[in-house]
Amino acid sequence: MVSNIWIAAADNQRKEVEKYISSGDFTPNAKDPNGYTPIHAAASYGHHDLLGYLIEHGGNINVQDNEGDTPLHHVEDVPTAKLLVEKYKADYKIKNNDGLTAANFIEEEDEFPEVATYLKSLVHDKPEDVSSEVTQANAFIESLPQPGTRDGREIKYSLQSEDQQQGDEDLTPEELEERRRKIEEILKSENPEEGLRELIANAVHEGLEHRQQDNGEESGNKRRK
Repeated sequence: MVSNIWIAAADNQRKEVEKYISSGDFTPNAKDPNGYTPIHAAASYGHHDLLGYLIEHGGNINVQDNEGDTPLHHVEDVPTAKLLVEKYKADYKIKNNDGLTAANFIEEEDEFPEVATYLKSLVHDKPEDVSSEVTQANAFIESLPQPGTRDGREIKYSLQSEDQQQGDEDLTPEELEERRRKIEEILKSENPEEGLRELIANAVHEGLEHRQQDNGEESGNKRRK
């Protein structure tokens, strides 16, 4: 028998791994002194069949070692990365103790750039994330009152307010380009939702301040009259 379950997993010795697990002394999530598990080993060396066996027998695809690394942090090829994410639903957003996601970690190591590229693409392109956002947006729109007159107030919607349109007209081409660049940076960031929320909050805050200033000027004009 191989000296331990972790070496057996790294060497793709499935029968040996099965013996260790069937003995009841080890599980797929068993950690060595560094927190390294058979799943980490199988993922790192791209042993797909062994990974399937470990998951079927209670393995946690997001198990973390002492450094906070998940198996996905140690993947070395795109097919294995896709297997973990698309079949076994590995969470590519988990950060290790250094605050690095699998994409960040692999990119920083600079050994498997194609894996980092694939993982980074998931932040923006994951179909279920887009579908969820569309569903939430549609639900919000449907919750809004219909345009028209209600309780003596006119309700209408537009993509931009007149103030915002006028504000854009006052911007130089350089300022418009800077605004576009900031939005692109937010969309490409690790947490675009948070960035967009902050951008919207700032815009609302600026809009309120602008309205308060306009009201103050209007009130002053009335008093002068």
